[in-house]
Amino acid sequence: MADDGFNGATFTFASVALGPLRSISTNSVGAEVPVTGSGDSEQAFAAGIPKKQTTVIIVGGTTLAAGDTGVVAVAWSDIGTSTDGSETTGQVVSVDTSGSMDSEILSTIVFNKAAPTA
Repeated sequence: MADDGFNGATFTFASVALGPLRSISTNSVGAEVPVTGSGDSEQAFAAGIPKKQTTVIIVGGTTLAAGDTGVVAVAWSDIGTSTDGSETTGQVVSVDTSGSMDSEILSTIVFNKAAPTA
């Protein structure tokens, strides 16, 4: 039996629901900070400040553009109140819309944390 835990998940950006959703992906990757000393026999690294990124694929086109900012809100349908992938100050960093013969149009939108405003 297939796991359909994604079904029912919702995604909003700047209080506007995006969809219909095809997928949501979120990751957090820390930069490798070299801390190797002259006496070390192998390179050593510490984890730097993580970069969180959320990618959403929706059916259809979108009017979003790189640089748009707003609250990124992910509501996963089967993992309770988790907001993994949500960002209080997110920004669109890329938008890619594509389609092919006899198939649906899909838009892939990537969000990062926006820089603070003064």
